[in-house]
Amino acid sequence: MKTKELVNPNALYREQLSELGSLLQAARQQQGQTLDVMAAKTLIRPTLLTAIEQGDLDSLPEPVYIRGLIRRYGDALKLDGETLASQFFTPPSIQRRSWQDSPAAQLRPLHLYGAYFVLLIAAISGLSYVLRQTAPEATMLPPLAPISESELETDKANAVSDDDTSAADPPAAADPQAPIKVRMTLTSQSWLRITSDGETEFEGILQAGDSRLWLADQALTIRAGNAGGVMVSYNDSQAQALGQPGTVREVTYSSSEAISLAQ
Repeated sequence: MKTKELVNPNALYREQLSELGSLLQAARQQQGQTLDVMAAKTLIRPTLLTAIEQGDLDSLPEPVYIRGLIRRYGDALKLDGETLASQFFTPPSIQRRSWQDSPAAQLRPLHLYGAYFVLLIAAISGLSYVLRQTAPEATMLPPLAPISESELETDKANAVSDDDTSAADPPAAADPQAPIKVRMTLTSQSWLRITSDGETEFEGILQAGDSRLWLADQALTIRAGNAGGVMVSYNDSQAQALGQPGTVREVTYSSSEAISLAQ
Protein backbone atom coordinates (compact mmCIF):
# COMPACT_ATOMS: atom_id res chain seq x y z
CA MET A 1 0.00 0.00 0.00
CA LYS A 2 1.39 3.40 -1.00
CA THR A 3 1.32 6.36 1.37
CA LYS A 4 2.03 10.04 0.84
CA GLU A 5 3.90 12.27 3.23
CA LEU A 6 3.22 16.02 3.03
CA VAL A 7 5.91 18.45 4.08
CA ASN A 8 4.19 21.17 6.12
CA PRO A 9 5.74 24.51 5.07
CA ASN A 10 4.50 26.16 8.29
CA ALA A 11 6.87 24.01 10.33
CA LEU A 12 9.79 25.34 8.29
CA TYR A 13 8.51 28.95 8.62
CA ARG A 14 8.27 28.58 12.40
CA GLU A 15 11.79 27.21 12.69
CA GLN A 16 13.27 30.01 10.57
CA LEU A 17 11.23 32.70 12.33
CA SER A 18 12.21 31.37 15.77
CA GLU A 19 15.91 31.58 14.93
CA LEU A 20 15.67 35.07 13.40
CA GLY A 21 13.44 36.31 16.23
CA SER A 22 15.89 35.10 18.86
CA LEU A 23 18.72 36.90 17.07
CA LEU A 24 16.75 40.17 16.86
CA GLN A 25 15.66 39.94 20.50
CA ALA A 26 19.24 39.36 21.66
CA ALA A 27 20.45 42.36 19.63
CA ARG A 28 17.70 44.59 21.05
CA GLN A 29 18.42 43.58 24.64
CA GLN A 30 22.16 43.98 24.16
CA GLN A 31 21.55 47.55 22.96
CA GLY A 32 19.28 48.23 25.93
CA GLN A 33 16.24 49.06 23.77
CA THR A 34 12.63 48.40 24.77
CA LEU A 35 9.92 47.18 22.42
CA ASP A 36 8.15 50.54 22.67
CA VAL A 37 11.31 52.38 21.61
CA MET A 38 11.83 50.03 18.65
CA ALA A 39 8.15 50.39 17.69
CA ALA A 40 8.63 54.18 17.51
CA LYS A 41 11.79 53.76 15.39
CA THR A 42 10.37 51.21 12.95
CA LEU A 43 6.68 52.27 12.92
CA ILE A 44 5.84 48.59 13.52
CA ARG A 45 3.30 47.77 16.22
CA PRO A 46 4.83 46.34 19.44
CA THR A 47 2.60 43.26 19.14
CA LEU A 48 4.15 42.42 15.76
CA LEU A 49 7.68 42.94 17.12
CA THR A 50 6.87 40.60 20.01
CA ALA A 51 5.48 37.97 17.61
CA ILE A 52 8.68 38.13 15.53
CA GLU A 53 10.94 37.73 18.56
CA GLN A 54 8.87 34.81 19.90
CA GLY A 55 8.51 33.10 16.51
CA ASP A 56 4.69 33.38 16.77
CA LEU A 57 3.78 32.76 13.13
CA ASP A 58 0.02 32.75 13.82
CA SER A 59 0.10 36.39 15.00
CA LEU A 60 1.88 37.65 11.88
CA PRO A 61 0.67 38.38 8.30
CA GLU A 62 1.66 36.50 5.13
CA PRO A 63 5.34 35.42 4.79
CA VAL A 64 6.05 38.07 2.14
CA TYR A 65 5.06 40.78 4.67
CA ILE A 66 7.08 39.09 7.44
CA ARG A 67 10.19 39.48 5.27
CA GLY A 68 9.57 43.23 5.14
CA LEU A 69 9.06 43.42 8.91
CA ILE A 70 12.28 41.51 9.58
CA ARG A 71 14.23 43.72 7.20
CA ARG A 72 13.01 46.94 8.83
CA TYR A 73 13.53 45.62 12.38
CA GLY A 74 17.08 44.47 11.54
CA ASP A 75 18.00 47.82 9.97
CA ALA A 76 16.70 49.67 13.05
CA LEU A 77 19.03 47.54 15.21
CA LYS A 78 21.95 48.41 12.87
CA LEU A 79 22.04 44.85 11.53
CA ASP A 80 21.91 43.83 7.86
CA GLY A 81 18.13 43.73 7.53
CA GLU A 82 18.18 42.62 3.89
CA THR A 83 20.36 39.60 4.69
CA LEU A 84 18.18 38.63 7.66
CA ALA A 85 15.01 38.92 5.58
CA SER A 86 16.49 36.77 2.81
CA GLN A 87 16.83 33.92 5.30
CA PHE A 88 13.06 33.77 5.71
CA PHE A 89 11.65 32.28 2.51
CA THR A 90 8.48 30.65 1.19
CA PRO A 91 9.28 27.10 0.02
CA PRO A 92 6.83 25.23 -2.21
CA SER A 93 4.69 22.41 -0.82
CA ILE A 94 6.27 19.04 -1.69
CA GLN A 95 4.60 15.65 -1.87
CA ARG A 96 6.62 12.47 -1.50
CA ARG A 97 5.95 8.81 -2.14
CA SER A 98 6.67 6.23 0.50
CA TRP A 99 10.34 5.29 0.99
CA GLN A 100 9.87 1.74 -0.20
CA ASP A 101 8.45 2.90 -3.56
CA SER A 102 10.99 5.63 -4.28
CA PRO A 103 14.14 5.10 -6.42
CA ALA A 104 16.14 6.72 -3.61
CA ALA A 105 15.59 3.52 -1.56
CA GLN A 106 18.32 1.96 -3.73
CA LEU A 107 20.83 4.69 -2.88
CA ARG A 108 23.23 4.68 -0.02
CA PRO A 109 22.54 7.26 2.78
CA LEU A 110 25.43 9.46 1.66
CA HIS A 111 23.99 9.75 -1.85
CA LEU A 112 20.52 10.43 -0.49
CA TYR A 113 21.63 13.24 1.82
CA GLY A 114 23.70 14.83 -0.92
CA ALA A 115 20.81 14.76 -3.41
CA TYR A 116 18.38 16.15 -0.85
CA PHE A 117 20.75 18.99 0.03
CA VAL A 118 21.24 19.96 -3.63
CA LEU A 119 17.48 19.94 -4.28
CA LEU A 120 16.79 22.04 -1.21
CA ILE A 121 19.37 24.67 -2.15
CA ALA A 122 18.03 24.81 -5.72
CA ALA A 123 14.46 25.25 -4.47
CA ILE A 124 15.46 28.03 -2.09
CA SER A 125 17.49 29.89 -4.73
CA GLY A 126 14.81 29.59 -7.39
CA LEU A 127 12.03 30.72 -5.10
CA SER A 128 14.04 33.66 -3.78
CA TYR A 129 14.69 34.82 -7.36
CA VAL A 130 11.02 34.50 -8.34
CA LEU A 131 9.87 36.47 -5.30
CA ARG A 132 12.33 39.28 -5.97
CA GLN A 133 11.40 39.50 -9.66
CA THR A 134 7.62 39.16 -9.50
CA ALA A 135 6.50 40.58 -6.17
CA PRO A 136 5.39 44.24 -6.49
CA GLU A 137 7.66 46.53 -4.54
CA ALA A 138 4.71 47.96 -2.62
CA THR A 139 3.90 44.56 -1.15
CA MET A 140 7.24 44.51 0.62
CA LEU A 141 6.24 47.48 2.73
CA PRO A 142 5.02 46.08 6.06
CA PRO A 143 1.88 47.25 7.89
CA LEU A 144 2.76 50.46 9.68
CA ALA A 145 1.52 51.64 13.04
CA PRO A 146 -0.39 54.96 13.17
CA ILE A 147 1.87 57.96 13.68
CA SER A 148 1.72 59.10 17.31
CA GLU A 149 1.59 62.69 18.49
CA SER A 150 5.24 62.55 19.59
CA GLU A 151 6.32 61.38 16.12
CA LEU A 152 4.32 64.17 14.53
CA GLU A 153 6.15 66.68 16.73
CA THR A 154 9.47 65.20 15.57
CA ASP A 155 8.41 65.48 11.92
CA LYS A 156 7.50 69.11 12.45
CA ALA A 157 10.90 69.80 13.96
CA ASN A 158 12.70 68.15 11.00
CA ALA A 159 10.61 69.80 8.30
CA VAL A 160 10.65 73.58 7.85
CA SER A 161 7.13 74.98 7.84
CA ASP A 162 5.95 77.21 4.98
CA ASP A 163 5.25 80.12 7.36
CA ASP A 164 8.71 80.06 8.95
CA THR A 165 10.62 79.93 5.65
CA SER A 166 8.53 82.06 3.31
CA ALA A 167 10.72 85.11 3.92
CA ALA A 168 13.92 83.13 3.28
CA ASP A 169 12.84 81.41 0.05
CA PRO A 170 15.31 82.13 -2.79
CA PRO A 171 14.01 83.55 -6.09
CA ALA A 172 13.28 81.23 -9.02
CA ALA A 173 16.49 82.27 -10.81
CA ALA A 174 18.71 81.45 -7.80
CA ASP A 175 22.42 80.79 -8.02
CA PRO A 176 23.18 77.04 -8.69
CA GLN A 177 24.95 76.90 -5.30
CA ALA A 178 21.87 78.14 -3.44
CA PRO A 179 19.98 75.65 -1.20
CA ILE A 180 17.52 73.25 -2.85
CA LYS A 181 13.93 73.92 -1.83
CA VAL A 182 11.18 71.35 -2.45
CA ARG A 183 7.64 72.05 -1.25
CA MET A 184 5.39 68.99 -0.95
CA THR A 185 1.60 68.83 -0.59
CA LEU A 186 -0.33 65.55 -0.32
CA THR A 187 -3.64 65.03 -2.07
CA SER A 188 -3.96 61.48 -0.71
CA GLN A 189 -2.22 59.29 1.87
CA SER A 190 1.28 58.09 0.98
CA TRP A 191 4.34 56.50 2.57
CA LEU A 192 7.40 58.73 2.12
CA ARG A 193 11.14 58.72 2.69
CA ILE A 194 13.00 62.06 2.47
CA THR A 195 16.81 62.07 2.18
CA SER A 196 18.67 65.42 2.35
CA ASP A 197 22.37 65.47 1.40
CA GLY A 198 22.65 61.74 2.15
CA GLU A 199 20.86 61.87 5.53
CA THR A 200 17.35 60.46 6.04
CA GLU A 201 15.22 63.33 7.35
CA PHE A 202 11.85 61.59 7.41
CA GLU A 203 10.35 58.12 6.84
CA GLY A 204 6.69 57.42 7.48
CA ILE A 205 3.13 58.11 6.33
CA LEU A 206 1.64 61.54 5.61
CA GLN A 207 -2.06 62.17 5.15
CA ALA A 208 -4.05 64.07 2.51
CA GLY A 209 -3.77 67.81 3.18
CA ASP A 210 -0.34 67.59 4.87
CA SER A 211 2.25 70.05 3.57
CA ARG A 212 6.02 70.09 4.10
CA LEU A 213 8.98 72.16 2.91
CA TRP A 214 12.36 70.41 2.65
CA LEU A 215 15.79 72.04 2.10
CA ALA A 216 19.14 70.65 0.94
CA ASP A 217 22.53 71.99 -0.11
CA GLN A 218 23.50 69.37 -2.72
CA ALA A 219 20.69 66.85 -3.34
CA LEU A 220 17.27 65.97 -1.96
CA THR A 221 15.65 62.61 -2.70
CA ILE A 222 11.93 61.82 -2.36
CA ARG A 223 10.69 58.21 -2.43
CA ALA A 224 6.90 57.82 -2.38
CA GLY A 225 4.71 54.73 -2.17
CA ASN A 226 1.77 56.57 -3.80
CA ALA A 227 3.46 58.96 -6.22
CA GLY A 228 0.15 60.24 -7.63
CA GLY A 229 -0.87 61.59 -4.22
CA VAL A 230 2.26 63.75 -3.80
CA MET A 231 2.34 67.22 -5.41
CA VAL A 232 5.86 68.66 -5.58
CA SER A 233 7.10 72.20 -6.30
CA TYR A 234 10.85 72.43 -6.93
CA ASN A 235 12.43 75.86 -6.24
CA ASP A 236 9.10 77.70 -6.61
CA SER A 237 8.17 75.93 -9.86
CA GLN A 238 4.57 74.94 -10.59
CA ALA A 239 3.49 71.99 -8.43
CA GLN A 240 3.23 68.65 -10.26
CA ALA A 241 2.37 65.09 -9.22
CA LEU A 242 5.46 62.99 -8.46
CA GLY A 243 4.08 60.11 -10.55
CA GLN A 244 1.04 57.92 -11.25
CA PRO A 245 -1.43 57.06 -8.44
CA GLY A 246 -0.55 53.87 -6.59
CA THR A 247 2.98 53.59 -8.01
CA VAL A 248 6.31 53.74 -6.20
CA ARG A 249 8.69 56.41 -7.46
CA GLU A 250 11.98 57.92 -6.32
CA VAL A 251 13.19 61.33 -7.56
CA THR A 252 16.38 63.20 -6.68
CA TYR A 253 16.52 67.01 -6.95
CA SER A 254 19.83 68.79 -7.44
CA SER A 255 20.57 72.50 -7.67
CA SER A 256 19.91 72.47 -11.43
CA GLU A 257 17.53 69.61 -12.22
CA ALA A 258 15.41 66.71 -10.98
CA ILE A 259 16.60 63.21 -11.80
CA SER A 260 14.15 60.25 -11.67
CA LEU A 261 15.86 57.17 -10.18
CA ALA A 262 13.06 54.62 -10.05
CA GLN A 263 9.37 54.16 -10.71
